[in-house]
Amino acid sequence: MKKLLTFMLSGILIIGLIACKSDSPPEPDNSQSYTTTEVTTKPEMTSAPKTVTAIETTTEPLETTTTATPANPETPDYVAEAKRLMTPENGDIYIGMVDLKKPNGYRYVDDCGGIHPASTIKAQIMEYALWQVIYGNAALNDNVGGYTLKHRIEQMIQVSCNESTAYIIAKFGRENIDNWLLENYPNTRLHSDWVSFNPDGIFNTTTVEDNIVFLENMFHNREYEPYKTMLDIMFNTTWSRDKIPAATVNIPNVTVANKTGSFVDGAATADHDIAIIIEWGTNGEIITAYALAFYSFSNYTESTYSAARPAIIAMAQDIYENISNYEKTR
Repeated sequence: MKKLLTFMLSGILIIGLIACKSDSPPEPDNSQSYTTTEVTTKPEMTSAPKTVTAIETTTEPLETTTTATPANPETPDYVAEAKRLMTPENGDIYIGMVDLKKPNGYRYVDDCGGIHPASTIKAQIMEYALWQVIYGNAALNDNVGGYTLKHRIEQMIQVSCNESTAYIIAKFGRENIDNWLLENYPNTRLHSDWVSFNPDGIFNTTTVEDNIVFLENMFHNREYEPYKTMLDIMFNTTWSRDKIPAATVNIPNVTVANKTGSFVDGAATADHDIAIIIEWGTNGEIITAYALAFYSFSNYTESTYSAARPAIIAMAQDIYENISNYEKTR
């Protein structure tokens, strides 16, 4: 907890998230019509971000799940072993994992509270923005800093563009987004317009539990908007696929929808990833589905920073294989 307090009081610099386009912005297409994009069958994975062409505004909004986490089962041996990969020198890691396919499936959340989310909070900002489209308070072809809102949302998630995130926050208002987060993900707060830090030194916060609830909501409501569009966007992220997605890259018929986050400030570093992992059948049916969330922190040195991502990959592989084998035999 001392390490956590140390980095929370440090000046944060978001690293690497510089994939925003720098060419002259096109004029927003205000005449564009949108058609439904289904994501209930296996998505086609492409090397470039997939364009989302729809959001249904006629769908009745669904209530999201914000219930408290049930009592954890005992920490499984493979989770304890995975956590040992983050040695005292490497830092700490907090894990959440859920079997999404089976009613009352396996659910484990190891939380510490008050975690700096880095860019993972962009996933909840996306949800807020798309709800505003459903409620009629915004449109996907709205002009947001020279691009359409749809383009800005895709860039925010698929290449983790900080500039697009700032424009979206400015459009809707940080306090409005923060109030919505407080109602739907009560331990996730947006204190900064740039998802890194604000001048008062008050940082954004989240918990593993809030992010597991976010993933559960998205999966269980995947046939309805805005979750259908959200899942489609996250299935086609191209930025930082070297965490949880790397754990399943050699497993046939498995795709991953994820959002990463990372930062380093010279004294502390963090590497995060939240993801839904789906195994598809030959007819496009879902065989298994799991939600995983990893939040890791360490004191910064070159060796500890380089060790964090391999540790996340190893943990994701071990946990996915063990929980998958356990659930398939129940």
